[in-house]
Amino acid sequence: NLGLLRISVYAAIPRFRRALILGFLYKLSLIFLGEDSMIRIKVITKIEQQKRNTKRYNIFLDDIYAFSVHEDVLVSQQLTKGKEIDENNLIELLRKEERNKGRQKALTYLSRKPRTEKEVRQYLLRHDFDNELINPIIAQLKEKLYINDKWYAEQFIEQRIQLRPRGKKLIEHELKQKGIKDSDIQGELEKMDEEVEYQLALQLVEKKQNQYKGLDWEVFQRRLGAFLQRKGFSYDVIYRIFEKCKDDIFI
Repeated sequence: NLGLLRISVYAAIPRFRRALILGFLYKLSLIFLGEDSMIRIKVITKIEQQKRNTKRYNIFLDDIYAFSVHEDVLVSQQLTKGKEIDENNLIELLRKEERNKGRQKALTYLSRKPRTEKEVRQYLLRHDFDNELINPIIAQLKEKLYINDKWYAEQFIEQRIQLRPRGKKLIEHELKQKGIKDSDIQGELEKMDEEVEYQLALQLVEKKQNQYKGLDWEVFQRRLGAFLQRKGFSYDVIYRIFEKCKDDIFI
């Protein structure tokens, strides 16, 4: 009956998006229910490609527009003219369509620049998809390597070394904020030895040296030390910087 149809279809949609489909449910109830309030099997009589979005198709049941789907759902569910659609088919179609919407949303987000699993998950949550729907989307994207946190950590560290010098501690903190696992972070940071970190610190000091001219040694140490700590450098690296500066600048 009408109530069972609405409940079944409503349950197929993640809770955050349910408010968006109330009108859709009403329209479908008019299409699927007969005068005796019994659910009828309907037949696809027309499939029409949308003009504005050529990847989406309008589905007509018994010559009445019912809903639209992405081309991926059209193919995977083998929607063709003459195919019969019942309540169970409809519920499965809605699940597939919602998952595909989330996947397309995630792929668009990933196309702008690489993202971590945490970033993609938070992005989908902000767009009203819930974890029940997000989990299989994330799994599929990881399987196809659209999401690869280990590779992301490697590229992130390389970028920091080349363009934005940082110490290991700050890089580790930044990667943790992005949801990278400790094992992936430590595995990549091991490639960044103390000599590399020391050279990065020297680059920053060279850019700052004009700001420290005329300072006495104690003030110089305090200011430069605080700056390098904020940039994530270890005490050992900072001590080596002090030694070099003392020899090159203060003697």
